[in-house]
Amino acid sequence: MKFETKEDVRKYIWDLMVEKKIATFPLPPYGRIPNFNEAKKAAFFLKDLPEYRKAQCVFTGPDGVLKPLRDMILLDKKILAYATPHMKEMKMIKPARKKINTNIQGLIKFGEELKEKVDIVIIGSVAVDNFGNRLGKGSGYGDKEIEFLRRENLLKENIKIGTLVHSIQFFPDLSRFSESHDIPVDFILTEKGLKYCKR
Repeated sequence: MKFETKEDVRKYIWDLMVEKKIATFPLPPYGRIPNFNEAKKAAFFLKDLPEYRKAQCVFTGPDGVLKPLRDMILLDKKILAYATPHMKEMKMIKPARKKINTNIQGLIKFGEELKEKVDIVIIGSVAVDNFGNRLGKGSGYGDKEIEFLRRENLLKENIKIGTLVHSIQFFPDLSRFSESHDIPVDFILTEKGLKYCKR
């Protein structure tokens, strides 16, 4: 299938996830980073990443599909760093004895100003390829979040950047849609496992 624009790719994925009943709440997925049932299974494969096992602070976007990942980070006694919707705040939650709801309302309500340096960044995607080229929902927040962290000196050296998607959101090559401001990812988490991107 040939796509002319980034929006063609997004629409294809959103349609496919609806047609195959893969997308889950919030629905419909159009205009969103899509959520799916096996997101928790995909999140668990982050444990296969050696850098995660050593990490102290992991950053994620606020997307619903990343909630199982956020929960796991706290359960693993790591600092959860995150952006609230529309990058209104950059916050962090330190591991606590009581369970904290990491849905959007919880992210807004809890947490304190992000001051810890981040080891790993994981952002949502609508589509991603073998080479780490990714398409978000079109607002550019994933790239902006990383640039903010870099500008504020909140990234450790040699950080790893990843994304979490369903395997049907994966393409062999989307490089013709890549632009100079796009930041590629180093690894991809799907319900089938951890995949390293080619460089």
